[in-house]
Amino acid sequence: MCLLLASTATAQKALHVKAITEVFGDGQQVTAVAVKYDKSMDGKKLTPAMFKVDEIVPPQLRPKGRTIPTEPVVEARKVEKVYTNDVPEKATASKKGPYVILELVKTYHYLPAFNPPAQHSSDTANKDGKTDDSVKSDGNGGPVAGSRPKPCMPLRAKILASYKGITKIADFKAEVEQLKTIKAADGSKIAPFSRVSDEVENLIVDDFVQKEYYDRLSGIKMAYNLFVPKNYDPSKKYPLVLFMPDATVTGMETTRTLTQGIGATIWASPEEQAKHPCFVLAPDYTQQIINDDWETNEYMDATVNLIRDLQKEYSINGNKLYTTGQSGGCMLSFAMDHKYPDLFAASLLMAGKWDSTRVENFKNAKMWMFCSMGDLGAYPSMNSITSELEKMGVKVSKAVWNGRSTQAEFNKLGAEMDKEGANIRYVMFTKYSVFPDDEHIDGMEHLQTWRVSYTIECARDWLFRQSK
Repeated sequence: MCLLLASTATAQKALHVKAITEVFGDGQQVTAVAVKYDKSMDGKKLTPAMFKVDEIVPPQLRPKGRTIPTEPVVEARKVEKVYTNDVPEKATASKKGPYVILELVKTYHYLPAFNPPAQHSSDTANKDGKTDDSVKSDGNGGPVAGSRPKPCMPLRAKILASYKGITKIADFKAEVEQLKTIKAADGSKIAPFSRVSDEVENLIVDDFVQKEYYDRLSGIKMAYNLFVPKNYDPSKKYPLVLFMPDATVTGMETTRTLTQGIGATIWASPEEQAKHPCFVLAPDYTQQIINDDWETNEYMDATVNLIRDLQKEYSINGNKLYTTGQSGGCMLSFAMDHKYPDLFAASLLMAGKWDSTRVENFKNAKMWMFCSMGDLGAYPSMNSITSELEKMGVKVSKAVWNGRSTQAEFNKLGAEMDKEGANIRYVMFTKYSVFPDDEHIDGMEHLQTWRVSYTIECARDWLFRQSK
């Protein structure tokens, strides 16, 4: 990395560099850099071509297959906009001040921005690792009734042994290079330089606090992320959204739950909080919480107990508790809805599986399921779940949507589902449409589903309309 470059023409004028990150459906990235000079700057005299920015990514977020680099990964980023400000923040219009704001072109990562853990042993494997053919599949992601193998979930001892307290992902950084001499607002010259950021602001992520919870009933500890509404007023009652991640962040840093996608952060965004002020709870699990036989461990009950304790600490509306999750987190949402059918007012369920022989407790539930038609695991399972509910006389609103629809188009489609008045909704994305373009990767539609589904405004609005 470059150090400050000496110049015989003028003294170094860059005093401070701050990287600004945001989280998107495909993970976290630097979206802007704020460079502080010792003079007021004029944005009219600056162009993107005057600057170069390299993003410095924590190595574990850019693995090569299953190999994690030993050093931070440097990725060149394109400067899209440059303007000035009197504070180190992004803005809609340029104003005179000592800060030069460099907004970057958003990049897209087809693969998830984290290192997926090694696949756990199949629940149908013998001690020698071979598959037990006596365990038959029901075609929906699980074994048929009566053929389940013995439980293999990591129980209390492993949870206790693997707990490591609160941990945080390493900071992103950015290296900024001013490529040519530029002029300050007063006309004085500022020589070229290169400098690595010495501060980072993680938008929305930094608004969460990390805490530890001791569950007296199970005896386990659990770290979690909590967003408390700004200007919290104990005299008011607030909804709570529980977000549970997929298995790819199991056993990783506490804050990784917040940065793997927008399943947690979207609810805490300024835009969403302006409409629906709420608490957001995002637990950190160090062990697998549910398997493909829908067996759970102490983490599930501890999570429910945590919600109940938070209700004692904060003014949380018990009639407006919501659960949402993706993949394994979606499966855990199903499991909670099955075991605690009176706990949540509604569930937003992203690409998960559940035992279609155990949906009796969903008859009076309010659920909205999303899945890609190219998802070989969750899609047949969600089809089976909804079919079984229909056999029980439950009205299910089904629709096929294009995942590349605009927000206005999504809202129109959501309004059409509103007219049907069903408590169970099921949206299937057409094959490959969950990718942003035609450069899709076969087998990756599962991971891409929630990149799209959490951005759909009408689905989030629907959730907050529900009450017990």
